Amino acid sequence: PQMPAQIDANEVHIVDRPSSVQSVVKIAHVIDLKPETSDHMAMRVMNQILGGGGTARLYKNLREDKGYTYGSYSRFSSSLYVGRFLATVEARNEVTDSSITEILTEIQNMASGLVTDDELNAAKESLKGSFGRSLERPATVSGFALNTIRYGLDDKYYENYLINLDAVSKEDIQRVAQKYLGGGYYITVVGKSSEIASSLEKFGP
Repeated sequence: PQMPAQIDANEVHIVDRPSSVQSVVKIAHVIDLKPETSDHMAMRVMNQILGGGGTARLYKNLREDKGYTYGSYSRFSSSLYVGRFLATVEARNEVTDSSITEILTEIQNMASGLVTDDELNAAKESLKGSFGRSLERPATVSGFALNTIRYGLDDKYYENYLINLDAVSKEDIQRVAQKYLGGGYYITVVGKSSEIASSLEKFGP
């Protein structure tokens, strides 16, 4: 079957919910990222810095600096077929467009410049901690075995996980941001159309 393709320009889709006082925003596009490749590890670190939690750029910008939301995050998925990158926020009607602007700006910033040493080190430490805690669950270990078979991974992929994580550089992060975060986005907004639609026209048809 034909796989979904990356779009060249943004498309805006509004789901009207007249009673809404805030908008639920999802900004997404297709990525051709195969599971557990070298790009996959760099994407993990990149996403942790961009939108992986309370110390990430999206959260600090939209919540701590601007006060637009309680939180804004990003995540990605990989697949043998088609993957996805997604950024999300829930924002008041009057700052829906401003929130989208800030998210798109932060996405662009990942590709246009190098992250800081502090961001890189903090992201790696967070991912190391998550990996270590995951090993306490038997389901995680069995999942590693399944992934090794399903995706044809090197037998020592998970044994070398922390080594590969440490090897990710600032240049690697910028490279995968340029490779996977460029192009157009599907901007889907659930909210009060009469209050937000006109302000969203600048993002695309």
